[in-house]
Amino acid sequence: MKKLIAAALTITLLSLMLLNSWSALKLYEPGKTIELKGNFRTMSEHDDLMRGKNWPYIVRLSDENSELLYYGSRHTSDPQDSQIGEIQTLWAEFKPTVAVTENRLGFFVGSFDMGISAFGEFACASWLGDQDDIEVYSLEPSWEIEVAEMCGEFEPAEVTLFYTMRVFLSERGTLAGEELEALAAHLLAKRGSRPGLEGSLTDLAAVDSLWDDRFREIGPWRIMPKNSADPSANPSRLGKLANLANEVRDRHAARVIIDLLGRGERVFAIAGGSHVVKQEPVIRAGRRKK
Repeated sequence: MKKLIAAALTITLLSLMLLNSWSALKLYEPGKTIELKGNFRTMSEHDDLMRGKNWPYIVRLSDENSELLYYGSRHTSDPQDSQIGEIQTLWAEFKPTVAVTENRLGFFVGSFDMGISAFGEFACASWLGDQDDIEVYSLEPSWEIEVAEMCGEFEPAEVTLFYTMRVFLSERGTLAGEELEALAAHLLAKRGSRPGLEGSLTDLAAVDSLWDDRFREIGPWRIMPKNSADPSANPSRLGKLANLANEVRDRHAARVIIDLLGRGERVFAIAGGSHVVKQEPVIRAGRRKK
């Protein structure tokens, strides 16, 4: 019996070795002396530029010491999406020395396809980095930095509500009744525990009160449209929070990329296409072109 158990464990371990594993990506802290030049594109400018165009939006730039390939994707969790193969092809051609990607990822064990299903196209960066022994960083700022900047313009309770609703809209699916309430309560507890937000919005009764006071223009939050927490050129109050969150992330991502280019790296970057469109003028202004 012991031999059978040992054999089963060996087979299990070998099976796991054949699978890929992901973990939370390292955050990159850019140099504090980096000053951003130029202006990020506004949502209106973004919409004008992309009218009639399709994703991906790809930016390439170089100088005598460094080079960037920035892949602006259409978000996908489909392993068969053509973007997944295109990212791998571009990576092989570009031969990066470092990679950065939107998303923080997290611990996960499974096949490559399962990783794409879990983390979208951003799993590609982690997987390719592992294959080529190249460091892969997240383009996201720390939660401490992001929350502090958000709370500089909105009250902590509103920031907690935004973070909760952003995930709630993507995860509620067809849930209703007690299951829907349980999901919202779980997300609220998790998002409300971030540094700087603790105790700012304690339960769903507090959410209801805040929503009725400041966000009622959208309609009841439990059944609001799925895009209600998306960035927008003509935002609701919730949309203004979304716009600010993206601005904070865009500023940090631009600093990360400019810093790595300044270190002479060949940088392969992946982010949602809208981020790339908005960051492009600032990143170009921060680098000399051949």
